Amino acid sequence: MLRTVRRGAIPLLCCAAIATTVFATTTANASSTPTRAEPTKHGAAGPSTYWATQFQFDDNGTPWTTATFAELKSKGIDRAEINMPWSKIEPSRGTFDFSELDQELAAAAAEGVKLVPVFWSSGWRGSPATWITDFEVTDTGAKGVAPAWWDLAQQQDYFTYVTSTLTHIANNAGFGGAFMDYGHTDAQWLESSGSGGWAPADIAYFRTSWLPATYGSIAAFNAKNGTTYGSFDQVPAAVPGAPLAGVYQAFRQWSVQDTYDRLTAAARRITSAPLYYYFGGHISNAPQLGNLPDVFFTLARKYDVTVVEDAANSNGLSLLFGSLGRAYGVKVAQEWTVTADDSLLPSEAALWLSDYAMTLPDGGGEDFFIHDGTSKDVVGFPIYTSWLPVLQKLSGSYPTQPVAVYIDYSQARGNTGGGSLSGVENSINALWSGYQAGFAVVTSEEIADHADSLSHYRAVLPMNGVDANLTAYQKSGGKLLTSGSQLSGYAPAYASLTSQHALQVVPATAADHRSAQLTLAEVNPSFGYTGSVTLHPNGLGLVPGTYHVVDALTGKAPGQTSLADGSVCVPVTMASAALDQWSMLPGAAPAGTPVPASCPVTSGGATSISGTAGQTGGGVKFLSVGSTGQGADGNLTAVTQGGRAAYQTWTSAQSGATPANMYLQLDPTSQVAQAATVTMNVTYWSVAGQGFQVQYDAPGNAYFAGPTVAGSGTGSWQTATVTLTGAQFDELQNLSADLRLSVTDPTKPLDVSSVTLSVG
Repeated sequence: MLRTVRRGAIPLLCCAAIATTVFATTTANASSTPTRAEPTKHGAAGPSTYWATQFQFDDNGTPWTTATFAELKSKGIDRAEINMPWSKIEPSRGTFDFSELDQELAAAAAEGVKLVPVFWSSGWRGSPATWITDFEVTDTGAKGVAPAWWDLAQQQDYFTYVTSTLTHIANNAGFGGAFMDYGHTDAQWLESSGSGGWAPADIAYFRTSWLPATYGSIAAFNAKNGTTYGSFDQVPAAVPGAPLAGVYQAFRQWSVQDTYDRLTAAARRITSAPLYYYFGGHISNAPQLGNLPDVFFTLARKYDVTVVEDAANSNGLSLLFGSLGRAYGVKVAQEWTVTADDSLLPSEAALWLSDYAMTLPDGGGEDFFIHDGTSKDVVGFPIYTSWLPVLQKLSGSYPTQPVAVYIDYSQARGNTGGGSLSGVENSINALWSGYQAGFAVVTSEEIADHADSLSHYRAVLPMNGVDANLTAYQKSGGKLLTSGSQLSGYAPAYASLTSQHALQVVPATAADHRSAQLTLAEVNPSFGYTGSVTLHPNGLGLVPGTYHVVDALTGKAPGQTSLADGSVCVPVTMASAALDQWSMLPGAAPAGTPVPASCPVTSGGATSISGTAGQTGGGVKFLSVGSTGQGADGNLTAVTQGGRAAYQTWTSAQSGATPANMYLQLDPTSQVAQAATVTMNVTYWSVAGQGFQVQYDAPGNAYFAGPTVAGSGTGSWQTATVTLTGAQFDELQNLSADLRLSVTDPTKPLDVSSVTLSVG
């Protein structure tokens, strides 16, 4: 269907008039007394009905058929997200072609599947429209790929494209809601080189609209910032690191909130169907990409939108989003954004699927990215669909304790004094992996938005510094923790494991607090788990009493021991990437349930582990063997040197990265991985001027500078023996490594034949 639409039908509601109100809301005085927001109606407990996969718009130019949707439906999937190509839907300005979209909606409806269009303004095939002419400029001055954000005519073009399409399909039986996006895909200010936001139209809007609306007068601006400008036209659009960069960053962040607000409001005037926001990226990206999570949760609460966390294979991010969903009363769906390393796909899928209970009771379902026949699809999609029946039955709530970890997000708004966000996500992940307890994750934005109050918590652990909110909390009698090891004094664990970084347990506690469902996932791609799981009723939020465990997949009670404090211990052996589902039920275990000879498991694990080039097993994994990604500092190539198989680091000329490293991961169930002092033998090819430093994970420093080895340069195999002290192998390095060999001269390769680590 071709249809011509007169532009300007949806008013842009620009924008300076509302700038002061919106900006003031997001920078509210943190010293005010916040109260917990009441959850909105969509935050009620209960299973989600959104079980989706993402598709391209069509099958290489051919509309998706009923057979495609029948297959989805047979696997329990009832929603198909389709990536909308702006160019195809609106081939020329004001002329729309809905013919193929209509065919696909009809095919989906015929099989009981609903389509959820994903509106992209740029960053996906077919978007932006080919007739868009004004593009973003990065902080380095390069031309971007996204339309200039504040080119008001083009912004109106995009709004009209979205609202015209929604108007056309809103009453179609195959329509199941829509994704609202603006900027570059789901990362807003992302560009191919640097961050976007410095297009002439952006700078003009910053000076003529945002600055006057925010500050009122140039005199007020000067007083606030210690400057002497004569007019707003003189205020620089400062790039990161330059004076006043925080001012321009605040404008960029406000732009995200303002534009998404108006776009979502325009969609809500057309349809009451489900709406969704994609959140792309990670905690550390907020200053560059503008993906500040609380902005999306604030708007989601306002407009009844589900937030999709599209990197749900990150425990740190999933814990944050689950907490935000509960604080704002917003549904959270999860999506798996995967690594390019095919060997990691099964374990990442297990991690992603097991994390779903972290979002309860506000679980918004699952979204598989992307059903396109690639290796991730071939490996991951069957894991997803096979586990769907378990996910669809999950209910209850992730059990939380009155203890929180706290993120100061002020750096994302240009506060140069705010704590760094770079390591926060990995630190939360390591904390939870080592101590599986239901602590909350609270942000400075939550406090400003009055979505939560630190007064609700008995203790708070800062993740990136102490800000004014934490200082006020401490002055009012709150307990600030200084180490993750202190959590156990305030938040009881719900599960105790024999070792970290292989097995994870994610519970959902029933509303009556008399039972719990527990997802177990073996998430290490290289090493299985042999040990035990001890479940603690107090950490699970269960009423005191006697409990037992049943494997929900088999209906049988595994061997288990009831401990004196009411906990239940179960021996566990799970292969890498395996999933299991347990129920913890009231009462004693059924008669005849085996009782293990010893539980919890307190001994075992290898005292010596090794890795040898060309061989598998041994307990030490060389990471990124065969990887070819440019810019990576850890790519390894399998070679033969001096008659031996070896792994060779890429040179800086090959990788384009200045450092060169050999990353290693240890079997987390070994005694070596749990030891503080380790002896390490490295057999390497000695050449002149080449050597390495062992940099290992230690408390407070994931890259602690250990011993340095310099070879004799004889062109022969040598074995160096070094001692690592004060280690804490928490997989906090790149690639989830525990340690790395940092090459002395990255312009030359380093060849290593084997590595052995031992204790005792």
